[in-house]
Amino acid sequence: MAEPATERTDVLARYEEMRYGMFLHFDINTFREKPKCLMSSFTKGPLPPPEIYCPTDLDVDQWISAAKEAGMRYAVLTVKHWLGFALWDSKYSDYDVAASGNRTDVVAKFVDACRKHSVAPCFLYTLTQDMAHRRDKGMGEDEWFAHAFGQVTELLTDYGPVTAMWYDGLGGGDFPPDLIPRAYALVKSLQPNCLVVVHDPGRRGWWPTDIFQPGRNAPPPEGHNPWMTHNGKTYYVPADVIDTVVESWFWNPEDRPRPLEDLLENYRRVTGRGANLTLGLAPDREGKLPADQVERLMELARVIDGLHL
Repeated sequence: MAEPATERTDVLARYEEMRYGMFLHFDINTFREKPKCLMSSFTKGPLPPPEIYCPTDLDVDQWISAAKEAGMRYAVLTVKHWLGFALWDSKYSDYDVAASGNRTDVVAKFVDACRKHSVAPCFLYTLTQDMAHRRDKGMGEDEWFAHAFGQVTELLTDYGPVTAMWYDGLGGGDFPPDLIPRAYALVKSLQPNCLVVVHDPGRRGWWPTDIFQPGRNAPPPEGHNPWMTHNGKTYYVPADVIDTVVESWFWNPEDRPRPLEDLLENYRRVTGRGANLTLGLAPDREGKLPADQVERLMELARVIDGLHL
């Protein structure tokens, strides 16, 4: 069975050296009448119909060009979040962009833009939560995980090399104890150099993972120690901390960018303690990053540049 590295490999070193990336939360949730951003809200109420997903001026290149200009070296896209809506035309689902008001393959656009701007593409896929399939279609455990692994296979087969696959959704509900080892092994069988990032701040089912992802929690003051022990064996596991430019994960018309001082302090704290920082932005219903988010991101970039002089 595949397992994380026991030494600092070239692949892990490149990820550490990238240091700063963009998280893009874009999904059918963006188009709900009142976008809900608390994780618990995704499990309640009727499923949004796919037709409501309809960005009117989708501009994925704008997302990634902003990341590049801000000094970010990788980007993570929510290719499928808790509601189960896929941003590509998946043969395993009828709840995706092909059934929506805008059939654009956002995953393809994202990967193309990343390669154009020399930004490393990464995907986030919700592995255990899926309201469309697991809840509303009543898929049993074996059927649903076959569905999920089929979609992961599409993502890592159809879009070329991917820098990291983030697995999300482990904080809600139960899952079999061998799920993460199987999901990890699947990634390595398809793309051996693709890193696995298990987003599980509660540490319920976090192993194996190539990157330690403690949610928004910065490393301790003495810094992140990548030499981590699991079941008596020591592995080299870098850290990646997430934060957001606005308060919500997904676009919300009431959100405004957080103060520059807060974002800068967190950047300095996280990167100064030896972890990567992945900063979340939220494209709007047009399919663009709002101007105020981009402006705050560029203000932050200018201050960061000054720190490095």
